[in-house]
Amino acid sequence: MSKQEIYNILYQFNGRESVLDVGCGSTGHPKGVHWTGIDLEIGGLDWYDFNPDRYDVIIANDIFPNVDQRLELFLEMYLPRCVEMRLSLTYFDFPKWYRVKRVDGDEILTMLQWSKKQVLDALNGYTALSIVEYEGEFENRRSVLLVSLKGGLK
Repeated sequence: MSKQEIYNILYQFNGRESVLDVGCGSTGHPKGVHWTGIDLEIGGLDWYDFNPDRYDVIIANDIFPNVDQRLELFLEMYLPRCVEMRLSLTYFDFPKWYRVKRVDGDEILTMLQWSKKQVLDALNGYTALSIVEYEGEFENRRSVLLVSLKGGLK
């Protein structure tokens, strides 16, 4: 499974949806949908500070849990605002960590990447429409879960 194939799955619409793309980066918006994108690096807006409207689909592609470890908080805040949420969630089932420097301080932090168990624990209690696993198929031997969750809107 390539990054392009994951993109094609996450961004497949039937042309009438309102879409919120969290962590969209420089991704162009799909044609035929009402698209809103927010990204900390591109627009300077953290999803936590964004007041989401109602959306047919909310997408977070390759953000959680290892770029942003606030997956549970994101689900709690955003899942009630959509009909469907689509996520690509990266995990490692071997010890993998990064050393990072805080931008608002001089501390060096060590961030341990999440395991599959941690990701599945965070999803526990939510209604999964589908979960597809791509194990160890990507650079750095990372694995990806493509997840579609039922949102709180009908």
